[in-house]
Amino acid sequence: MAYFGIWALWLMVTIISIHADASAEGIQAECLGNRVQFILPGSLSAGSPLELYAVNDTQTVLLTPHLAAQCGYTQKSDPWGNTIVSASLQSCYTETKDDKEFRVAMQFKPYELATESKKVHEVFKFCRHTMTSREILCETNFMEVSVRNAIPEIQTAPVQQLPTVIPNLQLWKILLYTPEEKSFDKETLHAMGYNIQNSPTRLVMRTPYNMVKTFVQKVDGVDMVVFKSMVLFRDRWMMTIVESAAACPINGASVIGQMIYWKVPLLITPVVSLQVEILEVHMGVNGRRLTPEEMESRNYAVTFKESHVVVTIPIGAADGYYKSHILENQYHISYTIEPMLELLWKEGQDKTTYKVLFPITTPLTPWPPQVTHSTQLEQKVFDVMLGYFLPDVELLNITFGSELLVVSDIIIKGIYLQEHSFLNDTKAFALRVPFSEPYVQIKTLRPDVRTYVLDLVFGFVILPEHTAFSHSVVVEASSAEVVIPQVEGSCNEDSFSIYVKYGSTQSSNIKIHLGHLELNNMMLQHYEHHSNETHFEIVVPLLDPVVVFESVQMAGIMGRIDVEIYDSLNNWAIRNFSLACPFFVILSECFPNGTMTVVFPKLDLMPNLIPGELTLRDPSCKPTYSQDYYAYFNFGVTTCGTTRKFVKDTMIYENEVTWKRDVLLPETALTEQDYRFTVSCVYIANATQSMIFHAVSHFKQPYADVEKGDHKVSMRLSKDMVYQLFYLDGDYPVLKFLKQPLYFEVGMDHSRDSKIAVVLENCWATLSKDKDSKPRWNLIVDGCANPKDPEQTMFHPVNTDDRVEIPDHFKRFEVKTFAFKETDESSKSEADTLASRVFVHCEVIICHVEDRHCYKECPTVQNPDGRSSKRVHRSSGFSEEALQRVSIGPILLI
Repeated sequence: MAYFGIWALWLMVTIISIHADASAEGIQAECLGNRVQFILPGSLSAGSPLELYAVNDTQTVLLTPHLAAQCGYTQKSDPWGNTIVSASLQSCYTETKDDKEFRVAMQFKPYELATESKKVHEVFKFCRHTMTSREILCETNFMEVSVRNAIPEIQTAPVQQLPTVIPNLQLWKILLYTPEEKSFDKETLHAMGYNIQNSPTRLVMRTPYNMVKTFVQKVDGVDMVVFKSMVLFRDRWMMTIVESAAACPINGASVIGQMIYWKVPLLITPVVSLQVEILEVHMGVNGRRLTPEEMESRNYAVTFKESHVVVTIPIGAADGYYKSHILENQYHISYTIEPMLELLWKEGQDKTTYKVLFPITTPLTPWPPQVTHSTQLEQKVFDVMLGYFLPDVELLNITFGSELLVVSDIIIKGIYLQEHSFLNDTKAFALRVPFSEPYVQIKTLRPDVRTYVLDLVFGFVILPEHTAFSHSVVVEASSAEVVIPQVEGSCNEDSFSIYVKYGSTQSSNIKIHLGHLELNNMMLQHYEHHSNETHFEIVVPLLDPVVVFESVQMAGIMGRIDVEIYDSLNNWAIRNFSLACPFFVILSECFPNGTMTVVFPKLDLMPNLIPGELTLRDPSCKPTYSQDYYAYFNFGVTTCGTTRKFVKDTMIYENEVTWKRDVLLPETALTEQDYRFTVSCVYIANATQSMIFHAVSHFKQPYADVEKGDHKVSMRLSKDMVYQLFYLDGDYPVLKFLKQPLYFEVGMDHSRDSKIAVVLENCWATLSKDKDSKPRWNLIVDGCANPKDPEQTMFHPVNTDDRVEIPDHFKRFEVKTFAFKETDESSKSEADTLASRVFVHCEVIICHVEDRHCYKECPTVQNPDGRSSKRVHRSSGFSEEALQRVSIGPILLI
């Protein structure tokens, strides 16, 4: 009586505690026959896995997946983030009274917080359950059989009134059948992963699936996992046997159309004899038994067909859930539901309760996303919706063309992106992108139709597995609108090519102006041209009257052509276009008979210049021929004020082309000096060379720097590739055209010591005379052409001639001006366009020709003529003090 009072007091406390704990934490606890189930909302774990602990009045035990299956616990999650834990009422750590009243207690900890001092969620549930003679439970991770102990009662003769003797039976051996018989003791089976529990009234045998001593047996077409045992109890004078067996189905479900059919044998022969009476059949879902009314409302059915009981479930029923999957980067879905079947049968005088929980997942079904495209042409906005996805799909990013943007960046950029949820538990993603965004491509298939194209790749992830997949979408919208004519152009060796696309304007309404002249049919006869309904092409020679010239240099001229597109119908000037290019043409020539010729074009900077009024130094020497846009001179080197000077073996003749007016025009503030151009002829050992350049008076003095040393080194820029004529100090800044190479020579002019040599260590270019300024273009590195772009720098051999006595005293190299387009690694933030003003610097070593450190071969390179050559450079073996530094500049590049 005292014992029952303590139990009742404990029961009262337990119920109150459970109610309070469940309310505070939101944890649900429910008794379900011979099982108890706890549901923990996802908010308690914050998306983290939970550690599961079993608790009783003596211990708290962490349940690993293996121990949970061995001891009768099951843990799983649903798509909404809830954690569902169920336990057998006869689990290892359940507290029980007379195998009728049970107390199950659990603790839950978020996994990453398990080792920290954080709040632990604890819950316990009290359940009452009256057991039948035998109860078989088929859970998703274990199978269990509980049988009543058949301990015999000893009857004594009432006449003699002897005392009753109760045998003290102890568990002795366990025989397992696989189906061969084998004997084990209890401790061995526990170590193997099985569980054996016995109380004064019950024997419980439990095993996880796929254990060594279980076997598969087919029963009426259904595969069953079978666990069969015989337990021997004995004392000194007596022994009793308790048989236990469990069989659980591992298949039997099929999908036909939109229905799931699950069949279970009515007569499970591994655990029954051939004569049983089926007393009750119940169907449930997720461990909870359903009433007939609930089954009817859900369209569930239980029917009997020959030797099976068949459960019918429609796909999509509310008790199950859909799940997303990816197969070969294609979106698929499946449907999962966990039905439960309970059978109660009678075999002789004993009753057996048979309960099976059987998760069923349908095969993967392709479910390609659908694109809804409702673009509004009037508002010039793409309106795209992509769906439909299950709730476990999250959008991570979208790739617009070639640019990937995460969701947060898309919203920051102001692009509309919205997730829409629907009543059928699906969702879609809406996106609006204006036509003006740079990601939108524009295609013009016809002059009057413009097509806007948006190329998208949506990046998704499936939770909680974090499986990534993508889906590409291309949407187009076409609209008839005015397409403005476009003009493009390119330069050839001695001409301009102009290309005009009419757009949506009719060709008959378009007028084209080249320079100051309007093209007409008569003018077109003098040009190479081609036209149709969509475009017009024309080739304009360099020296055509419509071409204007911006500057004149020794190597050629800078020419420009201006194009204007005019709509004569609407009186609109709809497009202006200018194209300027350098042309490497010879403007002056010198002949062996002492004659000089000069072609001088009219410059755009001198609009008032009249070419026919140009003269040489002798004002009486006027152009031999002239037009509005150029003048041509032909004169002898001993006439027209030509001067002569000697430089060693070189004889130089010079004259000037000038334009003098008695009164300056009011429209300009330029002086006569701005209209003076020097032309010269150089005669060298029967070779003749000519040049023309614009002597601009406001240029600053050149910069040159030579370090001190025993042997003075200088650097010079050659006027040609034969290294016979060099620019003097007064010639700087030197103006060079794009593509025109630069020829440098570094050497000692005055030394006669044949035992020393000049070696280039490093050469580079900068925008200022400061050698250490940025950006920096490396030309020669460690005596060799820059390895990052070796074709931009080329070494030239030095041979003995009238000027060079010792070739080792000089080094020559050529640099293409394209080299100045690439910046040094340390200055990538600088502009990467061609530099307009550069200084060139070199570090030079004077070394002894017999020094083994003086020379070393560079990698083989290919010369422009196709021949390969090896470049020689100095090996690192000299001190920093041995370096001499030389600089030259500025060099202007156009």
